[in-house]
Amino acid sequence: MNIYKTGRRWLAVMIGMITAIAACNKGLDHAPVKHYDDPTNVTVKQPKILMLVIDGARGEAVRDAPAPQLTAMEDSAIYCWNSISDTISLDATGWADLLTGVHKEKHGVVSEDMSNNSLSQYPVFFKYIKGRNPGYRIAAFSAADDLGKKLITNADVNKTFANNDDAVQQALLNELKVDTAGLVFGQFSQVALAGAAHGYESGTPEYKAAILKVDGYVSELLAALKKRPSYNKESWLIVVTSNRGGAVVPNPQTDDGTILSNGKVNTFTIFYSPRYMPSFIDRPFTGNRYTGKSVRLYGDNTANAIYATIDSGKADYNLGDTTDATIELKIKKNKSHSGDYAFTWPSIIGNNMSMDWWHNTGWNMSLEQNNWGVHFGQNTPVFNANNMITGGNIGDGKWHDLAAVFYRRDNKRYLRLLTDGQYNGEIDITGYGSFDTDAPLTLGFMPGNVSDNRWLDAYVTEVKFFKAAIPDDVIKTYVCADQLPTSHPYYDYLAGYWSCKDGFGGVFKDQSSLKHDFQLKGNYAWDDFNDLMCPTANTNLSQLVPQPVDVVRQILSWLQIPADTNWNLDGRVWITTYANVGI
Repeated sequence: MNIYKTGRRWLAVMIGMITAIAACNKGLDHAPVKHYDDPTNVTVKQPKILMLVIDGARGEAVRDAPAPQLTAMEDSAIYCWNSISDTISLDATGWADLLTGVHKEKHGVVSEDMSNNSLSQYPVFFKYIKGRNPGYRIAAFSAADDLGKKLITNADVNKTFANNDDAVQQALLNELKVDTAGLVFGQFSQVALAGAAHGYESGTPEYKAAILKVDGYVSELLAALKKRPSYNKESWLIVVTSNRGGAVVPNPQTDDGTILSNGKVNTFTIFYSPRYMPSFIDRPFTGNRYTGKSVRLYGDNTANAIYATIDSGKADYNLGDTTDATIELKIKKNKSHSGDYAFTWPSIIGNNMSMDWWHNTGWNMSLEQNNWGVHFGQNTPVFNANNMITGGNIGDGKWHDLAAVFYRRDNKRYLRLLTDGQYNGEIDITGYGSFDTDAPLTLGFMPGNVSDNRWLDAYVTEVKFFKAAIPDDVIKTYVCADQLPTSHPYYDYLAGYWSCKDGFGGVFKDQSSLKHDFQLKGNYAWDDFNDLMCPTANTNLSQLVPQPVDVVRQILSWLQIPADTNWNLDGRVWITTYANVGI
């Protein structure tokens, strides 16, 4: 048997398995890391850890400073500038999350004095390492005295330095000269202190200077690692992160109203090894940015109403009794005078000029409490019924796409509604006759539609009138588009397209070939808007980016220590591919 070839084949299989697991990029309880050197000798390198915690360092501020050493580590790291710390944003809670691997609901550290905790049940993870390898050296150096004195246990060396980061740095450099150094932990305080005194913006000189100083520390420590006599026989994982962020004014260009825009919990996470291929964990998608200028459509009476009408060419928007048509628009409701988003039947768009649907001909898209719907009327009632169908819930102050489709099928006529591309329902309108009327097409306030909450307060954009019944799948495809592209498969069927984002003037220009502009009425103004459109339905964004509790699992995986289910650890292991298992 050729032992050399057998060993090479065995190693190739192992590399393939590691790559396949990495491709899944899912959190595992334990993702074993093989620390090989020369594949012909299968020499195992000793796994080591350098863990650095920079208190109060916002991830976006570190990225934007920019911190040259930390950003340079991207080329061989799993990294994220939008990690999320615990929402109560306390130093002690952040430390406990990082060092116990469980959330506050388990470890119980919810105050800076760390009283009434459950650390005996959920200890610092150093205990797990010592339980598996008692001789493994662990040294901890903390600028914050409370961290070392009240939280850290099971370390061979545990020193604190009264918020003196320079002293912490020197202690770390000295420890890296120790032959048996295994896990080296360091915590720095000056970034958090600078943020508390001067603010946590990356452009604040004092805060930025503190970030850059610690960045210099990291550069020195990486250089010291490489000077170790045994470095070529060691496999180091360098973890750099922060325990919390700091309060800042959200950037309107990125503010999505989620936890991702809360500067207090914005941290960063870097898992660095020369053996890693880069793996960037981006800020999760929370919706498309929708910006522009539009007019607030409003009116609780005729005197102060702001609306728009088409008088010349209004007949082009009649629906007859057989016409196929699709009316689609985007809307963002403002709160009613009751303080909620519930409105009773105010008109959004239509040509039926009264709430007395039984005795008025035409069609009207309107608000229905927190929902919306379409009313359709004629001179005599049909089936002694209120002629309407209700769509989806849009009562949240966000942009929504509404579509009403009039279409024929099997010699019958139907009205079908979709909200944000999702089907709401349909109604058979075969017996309701013609909806033709001589009334103008009106966007917004209609006289006679006002009492109590029967008035509109909303922004309406991207109004489209197609003389065609557009299929559901096509509507859904363009729900998140901020404008109608000419490549739309039904573009040639447009009888009207008003973006309502002109930004100036007294009309909403019609971009279709008919050129029927909406004429603005009332004391209107063009308002800037900058919002999210098509927000994600994900309710647990923190699971999509690293959290402090993930660090323990990542380190244990690197040390090839399987997580015992009795430890009840939270968090996950983040996986990447390897540049070369022999490094």
